[in-house]
Amino acid sequence: MLDAVEQTVKQDVESADQFTVALDRLTKKTVKVLRLLCESGNPTTVLASSITQRDLARKLHVTRQALSVHITRLTDAGLIQAGRGFINVTENGLKATGYHHNPAILIVRVAPQNQLEAYEKIKKIRAFETFRVAGDADFALVVDQRNLDKVLQDLYAIQGVIATKSLIATETIRQTLQYENTPAI
Repeated sequence: MLDAVEQTVKQDVESADQFTVALDRLTKKTVKVLRLLCESGNPTTVLASSITQRDLARKLHVTRQALSVHITRLTDAGLIQAGRGFINVTENGLKATGYHHNPAILIVRVAPQNQLEAYEKIKKIRAFETFRVAGDADFALVVDQRNLDKVLQDLYAIQGVIATKSLIATETIRQTLQYENTPAI
């Protein structure tokens, strides 16, 4: 079990290193383009779907061509973004399906002797984001408020979960793409 955690950490470090190398290869003008895009953009929520169009067509019992008609309609309506190898559900698409933009944030404490087992099980809980954290807690999850009861049930079914704290977002006051104290690229 420890090997799996070490492997995950190693992959995260390699991914961060690759990101750093990619950033180093950007020219100042390219970074300026990115910055201007960020400054002129509006923060939105996009859910990147991991299902392939082939698998989606199979689940719906339709051909890929028939699915393509639906994908085009959803794209034209601004509910999804689709391209070669990706489908993203836009904020409007999430709203159309009843997604609630203000999430619940769960703070989770786990007994030290159960950390590895809990890590593997918490990774599988349906959440927008899941973090391993340091400080007064071991994990933080950002979940849809509508799924809060189910997520809490799933958490308390994990051996070693000793405490949770639920924070309910009532309003998004500000959303930024860069932390204010982070040095500019």
